[in-house]
Amino acid sequence: MQVSGLLNLMGNLSLGNDNITQVEQGIFLQYLNLAHLELYQVTANFNQNLLIQETVDNQASLNYAQLSKTPYLVYSVYDLTHQRQLRRISFTDAIERDPAFVSTGNPCQYFVNQDMICFVPVQTAVTSIKVWYVPQPISLTEQTPEEEIPYPVAYHPVLVDGALYYLFQEEGGFRDSQKSNDAAKRWDAGKTRLLSYLYNSSGVTLSTFSSV
Repeated sequence: MQVSGLLNLMGNLSLGNDNITQVEQGIFLQYLNLAHLELYQVTANFNQNLLIQETVDNQASLNYAQLSKTPYLVYSVYDLTHQRQLRRISFTDAIERDPAFVSTGNPCQYFVNQDMICFVPVQTAVTSIKVWYVPQPISLTEQTPEEEIPYPVAYHPVLVDGALYYLFQEEGGFRDSQKSNDAAKRWDAGKTRLLSYLYNSSGVTLSTFSSV
């Protein structure tokens, strides 16, 4: 179901009412996104369905290639021009080795700066690269369709449990310790089941991801 359906499910489980108001829908969406961001943090390293691939060129006279999205995790950067895999280093390591960035040559390393893949040493020829990465999470909206929720459909109810857990801790009219405890148990169990599913279905662990 799309996000609006998940919000209606939250209304039914929290208020016993499928016909939630716009105000309630807005409140529920905030908590659903809290659960979404937490779940993304926990699962992104194993969720291969999140991987996207881009082939990009460095900017003219500049030492970087700009991705269309800001990466959350970078898996691979391959230099198509020189046919070599580039090795990730940190921005601070790049500065320590060459503070003025005056060394030039064919790149053998890279660092990530927001949505840019920057080359080390400073490249001297036009470099086209192929990048595999996981983008930063996008907030869900009421209109987000089922296929754009970045988790297997069978685990979409886990988002609802997480949202209800946050909702029932609120100091307003939704606060309910018992319901919060029950939702917390379902939320923790759901995260564990989803992680297990992603791990077992991936074939490999994505431990070589470089966090941004």
